[in-house]
Amino acid sequence: MKLKNIKFFFQLFIPDKNKILILDKEGSEDLVQYVLSDVKNIKIYDLKRITIYFNITFILKFLKNILNIHINNCSFIKKIYIIYIKTEIEFIDPQIIITYNDDNSIYHSLSYVIKNRTFIAIQNGLREKFIRDRIEFKINHDYLYCFGLNDREKNISTNWLVKNHRPVGSLRAGIAITKFNSLKKKYDICLISEYEPRKRNDPDNHHWNDHWLLVTEIMSELFKKRNYQIIIALNGHGGTRELDYFQSILPLNVAYTNPNIELDSYRAIMESNVTVGFCSTLLLESLALNSKALQINTAQDNSYFQFDSKFIHEYSQINNLEKRIDELMSIPYDSYRKSIKNFIPKYMNIDENNLPQSQINQNIKEILLS
Repeated sequence: MKLKNIKFFFQLFIPDKNKILILDKEGSEDLVQYVLSDVKNIKIYDLKRITIYFNITFILKFLKNILNIHINNCSFIKKIYIIYIKTEIEFIDPQIIITYNDDNSIYHSLSYVIKNRTFIAIQNGLREKFIRDRIEFKINHDYLYCFGLNDREKNISTNWLVKNHRPVGSLRAGIAITKFNSLKKKYDICLISEYEPRKRNDPDNHHWNDHWLLVTEIMSELFKKRNYQIIIALNGHGGTRELDYFQSILPLNVAYTNPNIELDSYRAIMESNVTVGFCSTLLLESLALNSKALQINTAQDNSYFQFDSKFIHEYSQINNLEKRIDELMSIPYDSYRKSIKNFIPKYMNIDENNLPQSQINQNIKEILLS
């Protein structure tokens, strides 16, 4: 995080105590509304905001921490930033520090320097090889609520430290199941947008964008050939440029989600027979949303989406892809679900009778009482 993105505020008194600290605003509304709705004494800590305390007690504690805490492989400015947050958290004195940003470097740095607190993270995206290769800091979870058993295997193989894996599925998918449980199918295909305002051959993202653009061009060709009922799940990146891009390459009769409406992409998936994409988290989440998932792989390896071949189409020519999609659409959903039942615990382990939000809520209450 760059200092220029941080806003500074000033305060005379030390922060109030709270039992639960939500670290960072990302996903905090979901946590408060759906996971912690019956829990009191919650504070949301905004990592883009620093409160400067003109308080002698705070200042002395901060200086003591600077002298006593050693953080390796970290710039001086980041070290001071982490120690300052640690000092503030010591005054807040939470039992639980929870985040919906499971690969946040500040969260993991704090987990090593703050003792006698329970650190809980909720997985909010796929953690495939091309993502893991870019993470240079140490991962350390007390509890990780992950998508499935497959995540546990990947974490172990990558030497990510997780004391307690809780494979409960996707929290947002669980919320969507509650919110949209009576939807009927309206679309043949939902294409998941992974749009980023980047140019081709951008090495900064391991050429992921190049593959996604190619997948989009392939699907555009297929959509012009066939009269499918289509909806595009927009991600909202790039503002109006994302919609402009799709409208420039797709037929006029295509529907689009509204990124400004909560969980609208999840609604679109639940209304679609087949969900198609490259390496979006939504593609895996569709397994819990009564849709049939298909990755179109143009990368010739599994570094972007390492799952069973049942969910992957190795692209060679458009006729083969067309045949694969038609086969998927023709299968009754109950038959499809039965054919993938052994993969559900591994990839998206949602129990519709005990959704992720309920499991996390119950576990948090148990920790608070312990």
